[in-house]
Amino acid sequence: MIYSDGEVLLTKKIGLDPNSIGSDAIARAIEQRMLECRITNINSYLEIIQTYPQEWDALIDALIIPETWFFRERESFKYLQQYVASEWLTNHKNSVLRVLSVPCSTGEEPYSIAIALLEAGLNPARFHIDAIDISKKCLLTAQRAIYNQYSFRGNPLSFQERYFQRHETGYYLHEQVKSTVHFMHGNLAQPDFLMGMPPYNIIFCRNLLIYFDITAKERTIRILERLLNPDGLLFVGHAEASSLLNSRFVSIRHSLTFAYRKSALDHLAIKTKEHKNTHQNHRVIHSKRPIISHKLKPNTTPKASTTNLLENAKNLADQGHLPAAIELCNDYIKQNKISVEAYVLLGQLQQAMGKNEDSLQSFQKAIYLQPTHQEALTHLALLKENQGDVVSANILWQRIQRLQHRP
Repeated sequence: MIYSDGEVLLTKKIGLDPNSIGSDAIARAIEQRMLECRITNINSYLEIIQTYPQEWDALIDALIIPETWFFRERESFKYLQQYVASEWLTNHKNSVLRVLSVPCSTGEEPYSIAIALLEAGLNPARFHIDAIDISKKCLLTAQRAIYNQYSFRGNPLSFQERYFQRHETGYYLHEQVKSTVHFMHGNLAQPDFLMGMPPYNIIFCRNLLIYFDITAKERTIRILERLLNPDGLLFVGHAEASSLLNSRFVSIRHSLTFAYRKSALDHLAIKTKEHKNTHQNHRVIHSKRPIISHKLKPNTTPKASTTNLLENAKNLADQGHLPAAIELCNDYIKQNKISVEAYVLLGQLQQAMGKNEDSLQSFQKAIYLQPTHQEALTHLALLKENQGDVVSANILWQRIQRLQHRP
């Protein structure tokens, strides 16, 4: 039997690409539920699932086959610990780390996140984990937090001994870990998903986009952009990296870790805020210095009349006025033709506007002026990678690595 109307409904409501699991799998799930409901007519069944939410939930549970385990793709959790220890704690001394795991399936992923944070020395009061899934059946399993040996496959068992109590019926997760995760029912494919919620510092959204059609993927990526803090991290599955190529996310380039940050405008907003005090202090110091008449080397210090152009460009970018910021950057460059900082800023703005070819040229000019400028090299490598020029990208990544390891 072919249930094309059922496939259309699943695509509409949960973004499912029927090709991702196959029409046969969808047909089997529908037939199973029709048998349970003692219904033989597909149209009657489709009316029921749109009328009775509990039957819709039952169909979802029949379709979903949880495939997860603790510390799946372990390097992601190692990088999470590294990020928290070296960056987040330094910049957020009095904050609570907000983490989202979606879809959370039967709980192994969000509990792995909790254990990783505890192992990194983070007090449970310093982090909050929301775990969301469309399957109520999976959520019940997650909330029970009782697992069999299959959930620990491929891992050393030292953490199992520290955080689980073994019983005849399985491994019971300690309450210390259970209490850090808050489970909720939700559908990421809905445009209003978590609308109004504070943004997250960390989002794990792994192995979901591969099941979505193109429209749902694009919508979901926009939702993830909305939900992630400007300086946050998004973790995806290894098969989903290509889905982010044309998004505002850029790879952090860590071995065996598929983690991303927001690009261009979002990074620019952070950097502008970080440097505001510095720039203000510099202005105060300069105003107190006596004016000394002497010749300067070209562009050693920008002219006073043009300094504000670059500052204003950053402020406009921070407010989202990208075309105006680009215009000010170009005005600044006309008077300061060898300003590396201006070319890097211009490249970031152009990249945020989707003008990748212009952005590429700006970063190349910055590198020509300063061959060791790692930020420009990184942006250029990512652009080359996104354009499919893997050879050039790898050469740039090797160049960056040599600079990082240079004494």
